[in-house]
Amino acid sequence: MPFVNIRISKGKKTLYGWYIHPIPYEMSVKDFFIKLVNKELSPECNIALANSEEIEHVELSETPTAIATQVSPSCNIVELTESVGIHMHYRLKPDETISTTAPLNGFTILMQNA
Repeated sequence: MPFVNIRISKGKKTLYGWYIHPIPYEMSVKDFFIKLVNKELSPECNIALANSEEIEHVELSETPTAIATQVSPSCNIVELTESVGIHMHYRLKPDETISTTAPLNGFTILMQNA
């Protein structure tokens, strides 16, 4: 059975560290993420994400520290892990952090983006 080593982050924060999961059958990268978060694939994993979380992009590499290749969420996960690598990093869309009550100036924008 093929497997994938996944990581989930949002902005600079890691929500779920590297963890190896089996891939029971062929599905898209996005479907794997949805089934994993809904505990349909690995009920023992404790991924606590809101249902409103959206994937910004997905990166795949041979090792956790290697240069990653960005992949489409609609690609087949088994084919990708066999040809590109098993380390899959799901990057979620960050929350909007710009406050509407505070005046925007250069320093405020730099601090929000840091």
